[in-house]
Amino acid sequence: MMSNSLPTLSLYRCFWLYLVLSSLAVTPMLARHLPGDNENPAFVMLSGSVRTADDQPAELVTIALREINTGRLRHGTITDVAGRFSLKASPGRYTLTASIVGYAPSETPLLIEVGQAIQLPPITLTQTARQLQEVIVTTRRAGAYTEKTTELGTRMPARLRDIPQSVQIINREILQDRQVLTVAEATKSMVGVNAFSSSQYSDYVLRGFRSTPGNFAYNGIRGDFFQFDQAALTYNIERIEAVKGPASVLFSAGNPGGVINHVTKRAQAAPRYEVAATVGSFNQYRFMGDATGTLTKNQKLLYRFIVGYENTGQLDPNQKIRNVFLAPQLQYTFSDRTTLNYELNYGYDRRTMGYQRGVPALSLGEGRWQLDRYPRDFSMVDPRGFSKTSSVSNQLMFSHRFTERIKLTSLLRTYQATQDQFDVSPGDFSIGATNDSITLGHGYFRQKPLYQFQSTTYLNAELETGVIKHALIAGIDVNSSGRTYEYAGLSERRVSLLNLDFSWATYDRSRAALATAIYQSGVTENTQFYGLYVQDQLSLGERWKLLLGGRFEAHRFRNRSFDLVADTTTARDTLRASRFIPRVGVVFQPGKNTSLYASYTEGFQPQYGSNRGGGGPYPPEGSRQIEVGMKNEWLAGRLITSVAAYYIQKTDVLTTDPNDPDGLRLIQVDEVKSKGIELSVQGNVTDNLSLLANYAYNEARTPGDAGFDFYAPGWFPNAPNHNGNLWATYKLTQGVLKGLKIGAGFNHLSKRSTFVPNFEVPGYTTVDASVSYERNGFRINGGLFNMTDTRYYHGVYGPANLWPGNPRSFRLTLSQVF
Repeated sequence: MMSNSLPTLSLYRCFWLYLVLSSLAVTPMLARHLPGDNENPAFVMLSGSVRTADDQPAELVTIALREINTGRLRHGTITDVAGRFSLKASPGRYTLTASIVGYAPSETPLLIEVGQAIQLPPITLTQTARQLQEVIVTTRRAGAYTEKTTELGTRMPARLRDIPQSVQIINREILQDRQVLTVAEATKSMVGVNAFSSSQYSDYVLRGFRSTPGNFAYNGIRGDFFQFDQAALTYNIERIEAVKGPASVLFSAGNPGGVINHVTKRAQAAPRYEVAATVGSFNQYRFMGDATGTLTKNQKLLYRFIVGYENTGQLDPNQKIRNVFLAPQLQYTFSDRTTLNYELNYGYDRRTMGYQRGVPALSLGEGRWQLDRYPRDFSMVDPRGFSKTSSVSNQLMFSHRFTERIKLTSLLRTYQATQDQFDVSPGDFSIGATNDSITLGHGYFRQKPLYQFQSTTYLNAELETGVIKHALIAGIDVNSSGRTYEYAGLSERRVSLLNLDFSWATYDRSRAALATAIYQSGVTENTQFYGLYVQDQLSLGERWKLLLGGRFEAHRFRNRSFDLVADTTTARDTLRASRFIPRVGVVFQPGKNTSLYASYTEGFQPQYGSNRGGGGPYPPEGSRQIEVGMKNEWLAGRLITSVAAYYIQKTDVLTTDPNDPDGLRLIQVDEVKSKGIELSVQGNVTDNLSLLANYAYNEARTPGDAGFDFYAPGWFPNAPNHNGNLWATYKLTQGVLKGLKIGAGFNHLSKRSTFVPNFEVPGYTTVDASVSYERNGFRINGGLFNMTDTRYYHGVYGPANLWPGNPRSFRLTLSQVF
């Protein structure tokens, strides 16, 4: 069932009409921008672009023309956000200089003749070790928390104020100041984002909707390196980007809350070496090494190598975690137009329990619960259990620039992971403790392996039709993924929580043990999809911008369930689904520091599993969002504020048919909705004071969702109405204490509902602080977390699964950059 409450049909017609009209102009537009064209015989127009050695656009580079004979400066300009420049020049012989602090200046002899329009080849700047130190110091004093550009929102360099959608960037400076070691810890600095469950999981809430690894991207391609029960580590993360709302037009299927993109560190020409060591509460020891530079004298072959190791406990005293991470990278520059980057990620994680289940609440009868019956460090983890995960990712990025305005990018990624887990846990998150006892079950989960092949190839073109400028992108995505996994519940027992005994749990996976199991099964599944998308960002003069985009995607899914003992097929399932998704946005900029925007975006999520027993198969679950907002830059661009209001509606959501007496039949409804307001302030008030402040109000409601999470009617689980956080640092830049930085902030969530109706957890506020000192590349950073020792719950499923947040704790990091 599709809702007609929004005028999507007219949008489709407008979109296709736009494509037809645009295609008629493509040929003359391309011809117009080939090098050597003479656009204005009365003047000599000079244009070109500047890029860094890793093929990124170089913004704010000073371009100067000096007469060779006299040395006089005659003409000058600076590059824009895409690294481009243009200027009018009189005929003569010049030296064209491109310079910016942190890079070796480029000088090019140039002859300008009358009536000749000149399109220069790309200028490539390389970093220097001496000047790089100057860039680091300047950035931390004057622009530490400010981020103005991204390639996530449009897959091309764009200012955040030009994108008709809410995008927030948590950069390396913020991650370092707050000692963020996992992406879960970074959510405390985001607007409208909070944890859904354990701090050890990659499990978050964006705009009221749960977002697991399927809603993540890795360098702009859908997917993640870490499994659901692993907190994503930040050893090789340069920054984290959160794009809010449905993002299916560019990034395929997913929940409508948004996408979290992990951007990894890139190889650099300037030699740089860093080592860091962290110690903290719960016997945490962590080490990281990072080296980058060039392997050839001509700086064509660059490398980066990152290594990480951690051995740590958790609040749960029986939970022990060890991980190893390796990330070698090579980048080769064939020419100033063509680069190839290869990055390998390897991770190994071993812990006592993978799906750690927190602590239970004690039932007092009549729907009443005592949440603090058991201490925060109470453990239901069997020390004999184990969880072992091994992951390997290969990523290849190819970039070729045909002209200054036409570029091809291709990103290929393969990923493989295996998991082996055996543990004891509560069998039902809806049932807490009764009379200080609970039912525990023991069993195992084995995945061998999970595999993914992902590719995206897209073409960027910057064109003009009269006074209208176009930033076009067209691409294709191809994806194939699957896995084979086994799971079994061998036995269960009612145990006393006052005297836990795990001796009854036997770690045996033999056929004899499986033959007497409570349940056991194996599943083999495969998903394939391809997507075609096109998008155009039009600049209508200096004040108006229009974004139009669309995607067609087709999914194919199949799986087979089988008996582990008899090795016979017990069930099969298939799915075929396709959907066209539009995206429309408009930006009005009344001044150079203010942007007003409005957008309409759609998304979708296939109904994995055909649900034939409930009346299926069913068409994909859809989503649509209307968002309006305003973005402002203050204090010469050092401080950025944004406000966004949104309304999200899910369509074709599966729920139980109220007219079916057996409760088996499903129907599709459209009454799943989320609405709210988000406010954010990020940047630098002065060269000394950095600020990050966020507040979000959200209302997310459902009439009952029979999908993967089985939401009960009413309030979405773990979707607080109020979510706010603040972090500020002050750094001394003069005197004997130069390099000293002090930071403090808080994080607040209001009360949250759970999977269990009428079972809620209270709101909380925690306070963190830090003190750091930096001099000559050496940095010492001490952090104190939850200073008031507040008892709170990081996430919750129900009365059997509450994940307490850490009590007052500390973390100390020492690092040295050479």
